[in-house]
Amino acid sequence: MSYWNKVRKFDAHVHVMPEEKRQELIKSDGETVSWSKANIDILLDNMDKFNIEKALLLPINDSRAFYDMNKTNEFIASLVGKAPDRLFGFADLVIKDTYGMYEGAEELEYAVKNLELRGLKIHPGNLNIPADDLRLVPVLRKAAELNVPVMYHSNPWGPGFYDMSSPDKINRMMKVFPDIKFITAHLGGMRHMDAIKAVGMVDISFTLVDLVELYGIKITNNILRKFGVDRLIFGTDFPECDYQKYFDILDQMDFTQDEIDQIAYKNIFNLLKIF
Repeated sequence: MSYWNKVRKFDAHVHVMPEEKRQELIKSDGETVSWSKANIDILLDNMDKFNIEKALLLPINDSRAFYDMNKTNEFIASLVGKAPDRLFGFADLVIKDTYGMYEGAEELEYAVKNLELRGLKIHPGNLNIPADDLRLVPVLRKAAELNVPVMYHSNPWGPGFYDMSSPDKINRMMKVFPDIKFITAHLGGMRHMDAIKAVGMVDISFTLVDLVELYGIKITNNILRKFGVDRLIFGTDFPECDYQKYFDILDQMDFTQDEIDQIAYKNIFNLLKIF
């Protein structure tokens, strides 16, 4: 068994769909699509099998796959309640019109104070709003006030305008809100070189496999080293991931045991104030 299979881990990037939405997906796309596995029992079974101690449940700012903002947050909170010692959640955000700028801030306060969610997830591509758009200012101001982290999706994504979530746009908001602890998901996507310079903490979800397929282990190892161990957070984008594939990749890298522990759980523990 690999070292990464055995080590203590916090998967900081997982998704679970409402069951009726998942069944609709299976009916339309079949049981072989990755998101057909976006089920809480399947997630917990995988966590048990692969020694994932804790996981962070994330929305995707898409009411078609989930619900409206409030109902999605209550859904995520209900999942956390199924295993409160193992699961954590970030709040959803939907901005449909001008009023949505302020509704998002109000909903974040409710999600943190009443539902005990631990941060905010922003997916600029699904919102069709650039990461540095001024419409995000009220909700980011609220995140700063509540002292909760914000995760930005950063892998370029359609079907809207392609480059909504580039590292330079995230960097602008980091400069406006220096008190917020930002996590940039997916290593900045294929703009990882920009992300190395422009963003703070990064999770290694999804893009890690792409990097290895493009460049091989050695260069991918060097890219992660360039980010620095203190910025890296283990995440997989479950159900898009294959845990064993992640472990097989990470076991070939040159991280020490202490560095693996830092990536696998200590960095996210510190960010979420888990002691």
